[in-house]
Amino acid sequence: MDNRSSMTVEERRAKVFHPFPAEPLRPTWIEVSRSALVNNYRLLRSRLATTTKFMAVVKANAYGHGAAETARILQAAGADAFAVATLQEALELRAAGIERPILVLGYTPASQTSLAVKHSITLTLFELETAAAMNAIARTQTQPLIVHLKVNTGMNRLGVKPALAPQMVAALRQFESLRLEGIFTHFATADELDKRHAEAQFRRFQQLLEELERNGLRPPLAHAANSAALLTMPHTHLDMVRPGIALYGLDPDAEQCRLPEGFRPALAWKAIVVQVSDLEPGEAVSYGREFIADRPMRIAALPVGYADGFPRKPQNWGSVLIHGRPAPILGRVCMDQCVVDVTAIETEHGPVRQGDEAILIGRQGDAEISAAEAGRRVGTNNYDIVSRILARVPRLYVD
Repeated sequence: MDNRSSMTVEERRAKVFHPFPAEPLRPTWIEVSRSALVNNYRLLRSRLATTTKFMAVVKANAYGHGAAETARILQAAGADAFAVATLQEALELRAAGIERPILVLGYTPASQTSLAVKHSITLTLFELETAAAMNAIARTQTQPLIVHLKVNTGMNRLGVKPALAPQMVAALRQFESLRLEGIFTHFATADELDKRHAEAQFRRFQQLLEELERNGLRPPLAHAANSAALLTMPHTHLDMVRPGIALYGLDPDAEQCRLPEGFRPALAWKAIVVQVSDLEPGEAVSYGREFIADRPMRIAALPVGYADGFPRKPQNWGSVLIHGRPAPILGRVCMDQCVVDVTAIETEHGPVRQGDEAILIGRQGDAEISAAEAGRRVGTNNYDIVSRILARVPRLYVD
């Protein structure tokens, strides 16, 4: 039983640390458990050799968990480095006081080189034209630009082909204002039971590393393992690992790569009931009158909608939890609000009142809506569900 579910809203909020106390608290919010993040980090770290570095992936606002505070928590727990998708995300971490190395995994225009150097942010390269332009700009700075080379071993998204990588490494080493610190690749299917493609990718990467080693060209850090590979392919750990989804207590794949025992979801999404009212037969709910009551009903309005990342169409996730019971969503989810049916809840468990807590993701009593279950209902996965929760939903950090 979740003891927080029996608290009043005021009692619960009094126990919560809000990282932006000057801002008003909306009546829908995310709760992120510090202890769950640290627990998951330690479980992942325990699988590594002591010499293997841990790069925590906190891109996309830490998969919806709030990048700045999540990175602070993981930095204090011992993470060696962080990975993000864009330079903007990296700069936000620096502004939040993150001092550990930060790697931008995606493409960065050469015009942003000075910002990266100024804030000691590591950039990803995969072709020489951008590298040359970055070197020319970095030459005007007081320190070199640190870079990692991305190798395309079978994801076929970004990266230099393995056959061309030795030539690229040799060329990068000639740029006096670039420092090639790392080389990496990314698995396409490490979260699947069939590891043949992932193993083929790793063989290509290993062969490249061996060739670079023979020719004195291997960068200090080689990394490949995401969450799934860290858990199921320990031979891929190399010098550093890059776990993302597992840090947050979410399965890399709900069917083919479940987390071992001990991991805990770090995120819950909650709202409060803002109005309870009666619906008569023939009355409709929300835009388009897509739901029309065929009997007397009790309905509750929640202050959360698709502008928060709670999906509108083609389908939403069907219900939320109130008093530990499902409350079906009625009609269209609006931009800022939605309406749920509490008729059965009131019949079985007593009145639903303004201020009662509703669970969009998380546990209430013996019932739970997981991110994976929400994803199943919508037709997507847990990554998508948590990452789409918009920044205007406050993130509150609890023990």
